[in-house]
Amino acid sequence: MTTYALLSEYLSAYNQHDVNKIIDFLHPNCRVIFNDQIVLQGVDAMRPTYEHDFLNPNASATIIEHNQDLDEQDRIRVVLKTNDNRLIDVTYVFETKENDDKIHRQQMIEHIIHSLKFL
Repeated sequence: MTTYALLSEYLSAYNQHDVNKIIDFLHPNCRVIFNDQIVLQGVDAMRPTYEHDFLNPNASATIIEHNQDLDEQDRIRVVLKTNDNRLIDVTYVFETKENDDKIHRQQMIEHIIHSLKFL
């Protein structure tokens, strides 16, 4: 599955407010980086942020730009527009793991937030 397809699936789960599906996308040690600092680390730290977002029944995010470097297939940089008129410039990094059955599973390992703007 391409990185864009993975991200689209993740955002679909976000827009459907499906916390369990979102958590399944995340690597157990997933981290959010902003201003070169880790601001959240681990699924347990991230779950409450999604739950808080979904207190708003209109919470959603839409990709308005994307760019993928062909040399770095594990990451994609996007600009998202949220329902509350924020623009988020973020790079999502995925990691591929092979389980005991030799099945490859891709999970999101990092959200690198480059900027956040209010419209």
